[in-house]
Amino acid sequence: MAFIIFAPQYLIIDQGDELKRESVTGEAFFATGSIIYMLVVLLYSSHAYFSNSLSAVIDIYSMAYLAFAIGFSLLRRKKHFVKFSLAALAATAIIAAISLAYMSSIPLIGNSIIGEAVNVGIAFAIIFPTTAIAVFGFYFIRTRPLKKYAKGIGAILLIVAIALFFYYQLYGFGYKGVNADDETVLSYYAFKAMQAGQNPYGIGISNVLKHNSTTYGFTLTTENKVVGYLDYPVLFVLALAPFYYLAHGTASSIIYSANSAAYLIFLMLAILSFAAAISKQRLKNFKMLLPAIFVFILYFVQILSVQYLIMAIALIAVFYSIDKWYAFVVLGIAASLQELLWIPILFAIVYIAASRGVIRGAKASIGAIAIFIVINGYFILENPGIYISHMLAPVNGYLLPFLLSPIPSLLMLFYPVSMHGLELIFYISITMGATVVYVARNKMLVASMSLFAYFFLYHTLAAYFAVSITLLFFIIVMETKETTAKRIKKRRAHNPIPGQRLKIGYVVLAVLALAMVVVIAHSHYSYAHDFGISVSYEGMSANGTYAILGISNGGNKALNASVLEVYSTNSIEENTLGLSVSQPEYITNMSICNTSCMESNYMNYNILALQPGQGYRVKLFLPTNMSSMRCEIYTKYYYYECPPVTINNLEQK
Repeated sequence: MAFIIFAPQYLIIDQGDELKRESVTGEAFFATGSIIYMLVVLLYSSHAYFSNSLSAVIDIYSMAYLAFAIGFSLLRRKKHFVKFSLAALAATAIIAAISLAYMSSIPLIGNSIIGEAVNVGIAFAIIFPTTAIAVFGFYFIRTRPLKKYAKGIGAILLIVAIALFFYYQLYGFGYKGVNADDETVLSYYAFKAMQAGQNPYGIGISNVLKHNSTTYGFTLTTENKVVGYLDYPVLFVLALAPFYYLAHGTASSIIYSANSAAYLIFLMLAILSFAAAISKQRLKNFKMLLPAIFVFILYFVQILSVQYLIMAIALIAVFYSIDKWYAFVVLGIAASLQELLWIPILFAIVYIAASRGVIRGAKASIGAIAIFIVINGYFILENPGIYISHMLAPVNGYLLPFLLSPIPSLLMLFYPVSMHGLELIFYISITMGATVVYVARNKMLVASMSLFAYFFLYHTLAAYFAVSITLLFFIIVMETKETTAKRIKKRRAHNPIPGQRLKIGYVVLAVLALAMVVVIAHSHYSYAHDFGISVSYEGMSANGTYAILGISNGGNKALNASVLEVYSTNSIEENTLGLSVSQPEYITNMSICNTSCMESNYMNYNILALQPGQGYRVKLFLPTNMSSMRCEIYTKYYYYECPPVTINNLEQK
């Protein structure tokens, strides 16, 4: 946590009266570093199942980028900012090069680099012209360089931008739609439940997801249950309801066509929202917008999900209104869309309290909660227990952590802890982020400390990181200048004793860091005492049909642990890596396997009885043309990921 402790003079940011050339140069360096990081993570996330050794490299790179982002937020208006940005860019670029070199050495990943480059190029070809024309449209409307004709020219440019976007998508590049994920399927069946007068939070569609697992995928828990219930606020469903209502056909065709149409519409709305929110300062100098535009476009390359487009629009609205009296309305609406937004919303409220006064912050908080209750109140009252448990499921639902965030990933690799321990340190990280935002009174930190908190989330997606990175640039382009007198008056009114605030902040951070260390140490002790799993690869069978693993229970308790094999083959596309496990007869010393051992044709698992202090030889089936594999062993509260191994290494054992 040392990277969030800076010298006191850097925690109070001089906003300045003008956007200086040095600041824009530093922004360009940071944007370059952000684009490189997003591209590397995009490539890695397509191969998330090559874990451990590969993830360690990416985790270290992520930590370096996080330090860059926090330093950028704190030092952007300071002397030597450009030198800092250049040095940070050089350091992160070196780590990025090492990461790419490591990834390119894996054939399946190396072969996909060209494909990813093509996808990025197509996205830029579609979105950049549309965004640039929309920006110029709002330039004429808002700055009115030609007073008499400005608004008319601006309106024409916006129409051209919209027409060009849909022409490129539908005709130029042959838009074929966007595949739905399990969240979209859940929203559709929740919509159908609402149409039938049922509680959308009371339905379960696990079987639908299991039977269509290769199409939609699903989220598995450490209890081997599929998450088949709505775990988002109700506005997420209502945002897609018009598309479901207008679509016709079978459930699968409605989901596909509605999701594909919604993606196009919300992508266009996100582009227009971005262009409309840009400050007049930035509109007058297009070069100053380029770094943010590039990051903005790359965000849409990295995600192909309607919910992240909606999140982008919501975050733009939140920070456009954050200094206005009606901010609480926008905050409440955004909180009703997706609980992933709750972290930046919380930090935004903390920023309001720090910069505008505690009373203003309390009003924003109470107002946002009231709006949230108005939107979700009916469903909360129907069954408060179900609603609350569903909302908190992404952070404490013991989801199987296929892709860990950087900090939990490093912990599980070098100092493993329990699932409950990961949950606790995530909450501590949120408190640390809120403390830093309150002490620094820096709007940029709302985004960078959100990234900090997401780096502690044990079940994550690369898109979570892209949300925070893009938010940083949203805030930059919406920045407006203040007069020196107004800035000084505000500082005196809301920070009369900056030294005292800093001291209190440092004490709180120290206490929270100590609490995190204690939680990690205690959780690691519990992991070693109650779980203590270790695995070694002993080779493969003579006919090559299965791998032989040695599994030991070094803990003090008997375990009924699930064993899951994750593999990739030379013939499977990198973004649809297969998940499978051995057939039941290949598991030895098994006592609990029953029909539930075969969840679906996409993912299977077996349960192995492990006595304390004993070792077992387990045989895992090897599919044809397998290139690499790893296994995962877990109970409800503990998780172990075996080191990955290639087929060549197995043959040599």
